[in-house]
Amino acid sequence: MKILRRIKHHGTVGPLKVFIRICKNIYFKWRCRNAPVYNNPTPSELLMIEESIRELGIVIHDYTPSAEELRKFKLEGWFPLDYHGGQSSGVWDEKLLEHWLSKKLLGLEHYTPNDIFIDVAACTSPWASLLRERLSLSSFAIDLDNNNPAYRNLDYYRIENATKTSFESESVSGCSLHCAYEMFMKDDDKRLIPEAARILKPGGKMIILPLYMHTHYCSYATPEYFDKGYSDPAAKEYVRIDYMGVPSSRKYNAEQLKERVLDPITEAGMMYRLYVLRNKSEFGENIYCHFILEIEK
Repeated sequence: MKILRRIKHHGTVGPLKVFIRICKNIYFKWRCRNAPVYNNPTPSELLMIEESIRELGIVIHDYTPSAEELRKFKLEGWFPLDYHGGQSSGVWDEKLLEHWLSKKLLGLEHYTPNDIFIDVAACTSPWASLLRERLSLSSFAIDLDNNNPAYRNLDYYRIENATKTSFESESVSGCSLHCAYEMFMKDDDKRLIPEAARILKPGGKMIILPLYMHTHYCSYATPEYFDKGYSDPAAKEYVRIDYMGVPSSRKYNAEQLKERVLDPITEAGMMYRLYVLRNKSEFGENIYCHFILEIEK
């Protein structure tokens, strides 16, 4: 009946596209029926990962920000109620937490209008626009595409590769990546580091959260991209079948984190602090942010 109503209202083109997409998704999932399925690290595995990081001589800093401060941030109503599917989506608390944490770690409330902030790999996020409205910041959003009609014509929402931006050297006070760094394919995760060193002012920071880790170097792709060469050949590739649209999502182990990210940071003349969020249970439902990386020039 639903299909018939759509045909009556839109004609056959819209429902036909939906039908074709459903058929394709069924086929892609069937094609991956025997592929290894991705699972997030368990709490005990996260502790194992922490220990493997320490064994490489890397310091982990415990981080316990105030849940009351986050509650006040939520009451200020920064994000529209339909953001990331709204409050019933299962990720509402996580997404607000991520933006509040990066805001706090960067100290955005202390920025002046002359301080440039970049929301890196922003996708359709309203964050850059909200910071301009609420804090009068010179905030920008960059991504490889801009699919949000509300921001497409704004000059501060730019289609750019984060590994080679148009920002002048030593012009940027802060950057953040929210659930984004893991999507940097091939060697773009490594290429981001020297670009950050170029554009950040002395004392400027980049925040990456969550920094996704696992017990072994791996990645996942959704069914339509699985086994198509999007993941690093050195990473074990899994499939994630609960949604679509992800070519590759990278998860470091301790050794690859050091080799691909931390060592290049110090080689570029910058510093880093690796945090672990210790009070996740205080921040709402389904909080999965665990590791946070702060990079400072």
